[in-house]
Amino acid sequence: MRLIGWFCAFLLLSWIPEYLCRNNLTVVCLIPHISSLSVGKFLVTSVKAAGHDINQANNILSNYSLQMEFYDSKTNGPLATKLLIDSVFRQPQKIAVIGPLLSTTTEYVASISKYWNLVQIGYASITVALDDRSIYPYYFRTAVTEKSFNAARLAFFKHFQWNKIGIVHSSSGAYPKSALLVLNEMTKANVDVAVIESITGDGSFALNSLKSKDVRIIMFFGGSNIALKVMCSAYHLHIYGPKYSWWFQGWLHSTWWDVESPNNNCTKEQLFEAINNNTFYTKTPLYSTSGRISISGKAGTQYYQRLENNLNQSNTSFSISDSIGTIYDAVWSLALGLNRTEQRLNMNKTSITEFDYQNTFIRSVLVEKLSKLSFYGVTGYISFLNGSSRLGDVTISQQQVWDSRTAVAFYNIQKNTLEINNASLKWPEGTPPKDRLIITVIIRTIAPELFIPFAIVSCLGILFSLAIMTYVAMKRHNRFIKMSSPNLNYCILNGCIMCYLSVVFLGLDGRFIPAIQRQYMCTIQIWFLSLGFTIAFGAVTVKTWRIYRIFFNASGLKLVVKDLRLIGYVVQILAIDAVILILWAVIDPIKTTVVNTEKKLSNINIEIIVQKQIQVCQSSHNTIWLAAIFSYKMLLLLWGVILAWKTRKIDIDSLNDSRSLAMTIYNIFVLSCAGVTINLVSHLILDAGYALKAGFIILCTTTSMALIFIPKVNNHINKAFRQ
Repeated sequence: MRLIGWFCAFLLLSWIPEYLCRNNLTVVCLIPHISSLSVGKFLVTSVKAAGHDINQANNILSNYSLQMEFYDSKTNGPLATKLLIDSVFRQPQKIAVIGPLLSTTTEYVASISKYWNLVQIGYASITVALDDRSIYPYYFRTAVTEKSFNAARLAFFKHFQWNKIGIVHSSSGAYPKSALLVLNEMTKANVDVAVIESITGDGSFALNSLKSKDVRIIMFFGGSNIALKVMCSAYHLHIYGPKYSWWFQGWLHSTWWDVESPNNNCTKEQLFEAINNNTFYTKTPLYSTSGRISISGKAGTQYYQRLENNLNQSNTSFSISDSIGTIYDAVWSLALGLNRTEQRLNMNKTSITEFDYQNTFIRSVLVEKLSKLSFYGVTGYISFLNGSSRLGDVTISQQQVWDSRTAVAFYNIQKNTLEINNASLKWPEGTPPKDRLIITVIIRTIAPELFIPFAIVSCLGILFSLAIMTYVAMKRHNRFIKMSSPNLNYCILNGCIMCYLSVVFLGLDGRFIPAIQRQYMCTIQIWFLSLGFTIAFGAVTVKTWRIYRIFFNASGLKLVVKDLRLIGYVVQILAIDAVILILWAVIDPIKTTVVNTEKKLSNINIEIIVQKQIQVCQSSHNTIWLAAIFSYKMLLLLWGVILAWKTRKIDIDSLNDSRSLAMTIYNIFVLSCAGVTINLVSHLILDAGYALKAGFIILCTTTSMALIFIPKVNNHINKAFRQ
């Protein structure tokens, strides 16, 4: 009988699972509403499943058994803290803490768990405040944090070329820190955060700020109550629809807006109109759908199916328990960290069983091993950034129907790639919004049909000048030509050629010359016109002065004024021009400046503004330099007019062009005054301005040549005909 008893005892012991004979490692699990089917039951089932899988595995914590103590924290920070303290002061010894759910509750617990050297692993808290290692040195989390969410948003923004955004956030809790993190990350990525505002009251002040700066891509950080106020204000301010895209945190319930609120002056239908098809949410995938086997030996889909079967809730939506995957991976993270810690301790001939609340060495080893942890869980790839926060994959979903969201994009954190399901993505008007009014810049240039005729006329004027110059050279010994000073005539003709060339240069804008070289053409235009005018008009004036000197010679003696002396005067006048132009070029060089002119909405797309621009030649003190040139040239013109007036009645055959010179000076004076006025008022009127300036230059130059040289040619031809 004794033998039979021993045999029965052996059989009984052999039926006991091996892990029940191991050393227990007790973990505090803080989960809200444990008895509720909505949240707590799912999470408890996930933790139990993870503990069972770990205890069944032979390659992890083979000498230990994880035991979970569940406490209903009820999303209450002080209560969760009390539950932890009560647990610590009760046996058995605790090795770590899992949870709690909310960020605010977690901050309470993580700020005191460190005093017992307890490592804490969160599964749902995403606030950036928990990244502060000076306050929460032993806290880790498998929940994907704002850094991963922001990386996903940034990839989405870049895909649609959204480079201007706005941020509005609640002023309470961890939301300001989340907004600040996003601000810094977006700024680093060269995204313009045009507005960042804290929500006060109904949020209308912040939204008006967004509207005034034409912000269309808006990120919101806050709870559902604040979100209701903000979107109601957005509805009344018309900050929704095809031009806008709103971004919310993914933990908001899929029908967060479908509530009755006495403080809200919007109906549910109005709120849904404001959010439908233009609101996006970032969240961790409930489970990995890649098919890759996780550390537990199961793929994410297998894990989900198993959990669903265990709960016998096949028709129940899991959207209210988004952490069922991350809490499973949190338990596995702890187990892997403990396993590596045990291996490290065994090298020192010690073990985890020696841990107590004063043992800083075992705690430091566990923290180190967790910081270096890297594995593939049921929610995807898991590793910790800066020793605490997880880098994880992100799903981007869109509100398209009343009570659910549609996944439209998936961000792979390891590969830094974004996969967009364009078939699922919906836009209110079929196309994504623009982050701002698109300004299409059109650089206006002088119309070819305007430039070419003026260029041709200028070339004909140059040919006319060359023809007269050739005629003067051929007939320079003829008395009639010789008496009119051929050398000064050459000066006049060369000056006219330079004026004609300035018309061509004036029309060589961005259509023909690159912007970099355009500034040199600006300088050439002014130099040719200014020097050409000075040479031509200076020669005409000194010729008139010679007539004046001869006719009004008070001494009564014969007076001879040679051409060389007159050319010297022209050179002196020209030197004044050269000094001003050289100083201008050295001190304040002319540059090409782009000036906005007409702006209007496109006839094709109301989101496009057509901004027309022209390139103008300007310097910093353009007006001063032009005033200097115009002033001294005006003095030259007045001197010429006075001389012409004094010699108006002289008609001596030996001075055969006195009347022509006087008429030329009057002509130049009148046209120059008109030309200066036009130049001052027409520099922004591109085609009309060019036509007026080119027309006056050609008219003034051509009539001057005609007044001076056609009578000479005509007289010579008539004389030859009479002979």
